Amino acid sequence: MSLFVHFLLGFATSFVGTIPPSMLNMTTAKISIEHTKDEALKFAFGVSLIVLIQVAVAIYLAKYLHNNAVFEWYITVFGIIIFTALSIYFFKQARIERKEQPTIPLKNSFRTGILLSLLNMFAIPFYCGVSSTLSMSGWINFEQFNILIFIFGSAIGTYALLYVYAQSAIKIKEKAGQLTKHLNYILSALTGTIALVSLLKIL
Repeated sequence: MSLFVHFLLGFATSFVGTIPPSMLNMTTAKISIEHTKDEALKFAFGVSLIVLIQVAVAIYLAKYLHNNAVFEWYITVFGIIIFTALSIYFFKQARIERKEQPTIPLKNSFRTGILLSLLNMFAIPFYCGVSSTLSMSGWINFEQFNILIFIFGSAIGTYALLYVYAQSAIKIKEKAGQLTKHLNYILSALTGTIALVSLLKIL
């Protein structure tokens, strides 16, 4: 049961974190429209491979901090900072007017997915903050196999969401503006609430 919970939390964290229209998922949709769905899924696979590495780095960093009691307060503060930053980011993104992006030249969709995913430097702080918060709340533990299952679940969650973008590209593109605004407001409220609850715990 514990392994399934870790997989589910990894999957849900990554899936939800990738929902808001961004560089990676909107690129997936554009590749699907301008090229083929197969090319979009190759792109998604490249992105997901990098997510494996990013989540691994983040969760082992969180584990190191968690195993040093002196850092417990700092872990909570770090989580508060991350979720506060996410709340502000999503709120600002909700208010931005979306402009049509230029056509994407494509030579190797898999390699493009890897490169663009590597540019997503916000991923490691995000997963570190999330895994730290989940650990502090008792939802996950940092036993070796549980960590691997969480990491695997995160990569699958990213691929699953990008698969949805690839398969529903035209509908998503048509409704991207309103979809972005509503989702970003919801995620802003959610991450802001998590930050506030965490803050109240240490006061």
